[in-house]
Amino acid sequence: MILSRRVALGGAQLDELHDAVVIQRIDPGTTQRSVNTVSMMGGCGQRITGRHWETLDISVDFGINIPKRQMELRRQVFEAVCSWALQRGWLTVNWMPNRRVWIDLVELPDSGDVWNWTETYTIVFRAYSVPFWQDEMPSRVSQQLITTGNLSLEVGGNVQTVADVDFQNKSGMVINNVTVAVGGNTMTLSGIALGGNETLRISHGTDGILRITAGGRSILDKRTGADDLYVEPGTRPVSIRADRAGTLTVQAYGRYI
Repeated sequence: MILSRRVALGGAQLDELHDAVVIQRIDPGTTQRSVNTVSMMGGCGQRITGRHWETLDISVDFGINIPKRQMELRRQVFEAVCSWALQRGWLTVNWMPNRRVWIDLVELPDSGDVWNWTETYTIVFRAYSVPFWQDEMPSRVSQQLITTGNLSLEVGGNVQTVADVDFQNKSGMVINNVTVAVGGNTMTLSGIALGGNETLRISHGTDGILRITAGGRSILDKRTGADDLYVEPGTRPVSIRADRAGTLTVQAYGRYI
């Protein structure tokens, strides 16, 4: 049964599992944040020493519209929903178009007495690695045959995100040094031995972890400068300086709390 509230995991819609599944509520959650403080001298007040985004919980309430005496069928539908929820992948809801969140962990409901046909079950989906709703498609800017130059990137969302960078060597000669800056964070890569038509790639997987490769080889140890290419929402400057010319592509997925 196609419902007004719809939720999909890995592209599979919950309400398509069985006509008896009734989605009653979807709470997209709010990212939880921790704050570290120290007391200030003078007997009053505190100073913030650190902030950290922690987790995002999305909860889905559903019922099973099957008469209480059909307990075997009710149990089968409950188990089918649990199997669906245990997939790992992107979660989407129909009333937040073009956004998604990567699910790392799920808390399943207790079936209780399936004879109780009015029972409401709650599934909690938790994002640990990137605890934000994200744009399905990134904002992107690119330029061909650039050695040194400046561009601008439109970054969506309402909270800090990270930029991904591809720089393909088009010079036909080895490039050893590349410096990239995005939104005020500068990363320098030295001695990378990037061959002709090879690509320097600064990227982040679904786990949010920084990866840097040159022609597929990890060169994370060649990095100096910024820990990562963090960038705030809005129009942000991008710059590059390389030994020789290449094709530059910079992109960022907007994140939302």
